[in-house]
Amino acid sequence: MGSKLTEALLLVLCLKLSLCNGVPINGCREGERKALLDFKEGLKDPGGLLSSWTGQDCCIWRGVQCDNQTGHVLLLDLGNKRPLPDMFQYGRRAQPMEGDINSALLGLKHLQYLDLSMNFFGGIPIPTFFSSLQHLRYLDLSCSGFSGVVPHQLIRNLSSLHYLDLSSVPHTPCNNLYVDESHLFSNLSSLEYLNMNFVDLSRAPDFLESLNTLPFITEIHLSNCNLHIPLSLVHVNFTYLHVLDLSSNNVHSIVPPWFFKLSRLENLDLSVNSFKELVPSAIGNLTSLRVLNLANNGVLEGGVPPTLGKLCRLNILDLSENKYLHGDFHELGEVFSGCIKDSLEILSWVFSELTGSLPDWLGSLKSLKMLNLCGNSFYGPFFQLELPSLKKLDIARNRLNGTVPRTLGKLFPQLEFLDFAYNNLTGVLTEAHFAGLTKLEHIGLFANEFEIDFGSEWVPPLGLNLIYMGNCKLGPGFPSWLQKLKKLSVLLLPNARISGTLPDWFWNFSMNIQVIDLSNNEIKGKLPTSLEHLTNLLYLDLSGNSFEGSLSRFPANLEYLLLFSNQITGMIPKTFCNLKKLVILDLSKNQLTGEIPDCWNHSLAHSKLSTLDLSNNKLSGGIPTTVCSQSLVYLHLGNNELSGELPISLKNCRDLMTLDLGQNRISGEIPTWLAEDFLNLEALRLRSNLLVGNIPNNLGSLASLRVIDLASNHLSGAIPHSLGNLRAMKVAHTIFENGKVAFEVYDKISMDYIDIMELLYMIASKLAMGYMDNLKVNFKGRDVLYGKLLPLVISIDLSNNDLSGEIPKELVQLFYLQNLDLSRNHLTGRIPEQLNMLRWLESLDLSMNELSGDIPVTMIMLSLLSYLNLSYNNLSGKIPYGGQFLSLPYPSIYFGNYALCGFPLDKKCQDDEPSQQTNVGNGDGEISDNVHIWFCWGVESGLVFGFLSLCGVLLLKREWSYAYFQFVDDICKLIQM
Repeated sequence: MGSKLTEALLLVLCLKLSLCNGVPINGCREGERKALLDFKEGLKDPGGLLSSWTGQDCCIWRGVQCDNQTGHVLLLDLGNKRPLPDMFQYGRRAQPMEGDINSALLGLKHLQYLDLSMNFFGGIPIPTFFSSLQHLRYLDLSCSGFSGVVPHQLIRNLSSLHYLDLSSVPHTPCNNLYVDESHLFSNLSSLEYLNMNFVDLSRAPDFLESLNTLPFITEIHLSNCNLHIPLSLVHVNFTYLHVLDLSSNNVHSIVPPWFFKLSRLENLDLSVNSFKELVPSAIGNLTSLRVLNLANNGVLEGGVPPTLGKLCRLNILDLSENKYLHGDFHELGEVFSGCIKDSLEILSWVFSELTGSLPDWLGSLKSLKMLNLCGNSFYGPFFQLELPSLKKLDIARNRLNGTVPRTLGKLFPQLEFLDFAYNNLTGVLTEAHFAGLTKLEHIGLFANEFEIDFGSEWVPPLGLNLIYMGNCKLGPGFPSWLQKLKKLSVLLLPNARISGTLPDWFWNFSMNIQVIDLSNNEIKGKLPTSLEHLTNLLYLDLSGNSFEGSLSRFPANLEYLLLFSNQITGMIPKTFCNLKKLVILDLSKNQLTGEIPDCWNHSLAHSKLSTLDLSNNKLSGGIPTTVCSQSLVYLHLGNNELSGELPISLKNCRDLMTLDLGQNRISGEIPTWLAEDFLNLEALRLRSNLLVGNIPNNLGSLASLRVIDLASNHLSGAIPHSLGNLRAMKVAHTIFENGKVAFEVYDKISMDYIDIMELLYMIASKLAMGYMDNLKVNFKGRDVLYGKLLPLVISIDLSNNDLSGEIPKELVQLFYLQNLDLSRNHLTGRIPEQLNMLRWLESLDLSMNELSGDIPVTMIMLSLLSYLNLSYNNLSGKIPYGGQFLSLPYPSIYFGNYALCGFPLDKKCQDDEPSQQTNVGNGDGEISDNVHIWFCWGVESGLVFGFLSLCGVLLLKREWSYAYFQFVDDICKLIQM
């Protein structure tokens, strides 16, 4: 609707002001030409938007239009709205203008149209001199890097405005504006279009009431504004209102009754709020409604009234992410039997806990073009209903079972998008199932129990551009019918049981290919010498196969290259340094040799590389001085044969979150600058090297550090007391904010009806924001490789060094520490008495030191402790009896402490009796008479506390719950295989 209004306004300007009839008779006005050049002087224009601003006639300059009769500049369009040059880079857009906005614009006294959108002016306030451009009818400053209060003078003086856009978009350096006066906008009596998305309106509580006074307002966008929505209006004056977007305002009330008096309303968006009684019966009054978006309001209280079915013009209905608690989905047949069944084109009801079998009433929606029911709990067989207009069908992530009918082409002859991934569907799919689906462009069969049996002579729908058949039995041979798909852009066949070598035609069958994922198959053979001819290839994942030979030459536009877990040999060629657009490069777990090329920084001065993983190879030499860039987030060089000291050039990795150099031959001391420059560091792994000297005292200043592994070096001196300051280990925090868990790279591609470029953008966005980092951590006495759950791990491992002195008492302040390993050092003194403050501790290893004194009795309060090793020290006295100590009945964990006595050792303490146990209640070592009560308290409290903590986390943190249950699903599938 917004674009239509913009076009209409432009058309009016063209007709009324003669902007479309060629060059003005008298040419450009000299004073206005000079004003434009002065304006240009203050701008930085890396994209060359103003490159045409030369010569005498400014009326032919790009973005400038003049009155055909007078030569006055009437339109200045410098909006940065060119197409994205590369949709696969998250957040990328055409290069914006920056700099100062010169008041020379005031020389354009007749200016009626000004668009500076999608640029970046560095957080400056909106210039107040704009208020002097009193002929402005169109003003677009959206997403241009303005901040501060919306100037009062601007709004009061521009009373002729028809179109005003001050909005922002999320996750970009856009505007940061607010309004501090409710009735400021009531002066805009000619206003027809208003977009204030992401402008803070919390200081203007009556803002919506003030808009009610605007007689011609047609379109209002107030999403994410902290808006107060009144429950009532004395008079509803929105006579011409067609579009109302109030989404994402955290509203916790009923839907205001005055909404249902907006008789001309065509588009209503109340999504991402918490409205109660979301669909009242009065919804039937909005007879002009064409689009209704009520998604993500929590619970669909009150159900869906029959009056919804009387909206005879409704084309789009979105009720997604609203729990439907009113019985079987079949009961909605009455609602959809009204005239809505003839008009509805898009029905989206995803992730709403809908249950039952797919209902027959869906077959009455003959105009339906898109049906999206993914992420619910539908069960039973795939439906056999004729929907002749349907273009998109998405029923992924349900519980459908049985087989797929062979009549898909008859049921859905117009189908373009088909996704039933993540169900329990079974059977053999042949070409007969897809006969008649000549328009199919997207097919998603992932994670079912399908066996794909398409004959080599099958001619698939030639328009297919996306195939998603992972976790199906597609092999063992590589599907030959793929070579007929010349338009294919995305090929996703992970874990498809394909074996053997790739056919010769594979790397040449589609020059449009942009995404290839053949990971976790059994493909062998060598990579081609060069893949540089695949100029559109952006994403290549061949990990988890048996490719051998040397690395190829890859196309210059490649952004994601994942070749880990193969048998690739040879050196890393210097040509890799020419891949200037790489975001993720993972060559780990191969047999690469030689030195890492020292050419990265030279060719990647503006590198986007965020992940470099060369671990688990046989690489030698030093760490390249050019390996770092400001974009690098994850650096994994562990388990190679690298030598030399840590180069000071690593300081350039200022945004580094994971540094893994473990299991190499790195020597020298740990530099103090590491804690000074890596302010975002979350995981530091330097174990099994040749490091010497002290642990830097300033290491404790790294506020985000969650994993420290310095084990198996030659470090000496005392453990720094400053480690007790590690903030990420001592305070509750949202650990998913920076290191988001990537549950599955493609786990949301079925959410929306999207074209191929939007899909690529979604995959890229997901990878950029949620790359699944992994790290091996020694936990409970064994090496564990953490992937999805790495953000949950909090660990300190300083074992097998030459550290001395006492265990710092400050370590007991690390309340969220889960693993503490100080074994095989020369530590002396006592175990800290307040160790019980580490209430999340699961693993504690203090073995092979020179610790003395008693084992603190308070340690039985460590209710999650499941691994303990105190062997080979000089500990004495009675072993505490109770709590988690009763679940660790292994004498070996106390061996080598000859003065210890009590359970589980054979050596009894004086006055010891079988039924006696330590009483922690008064702390004086008295003996309790009831072993069984203490045993139950110790074991059960640990189990209950752990279980309730897990439940609480999964309830409060939705993304954690997704990660957890996806993790459980993965484990179950591994067990089944």
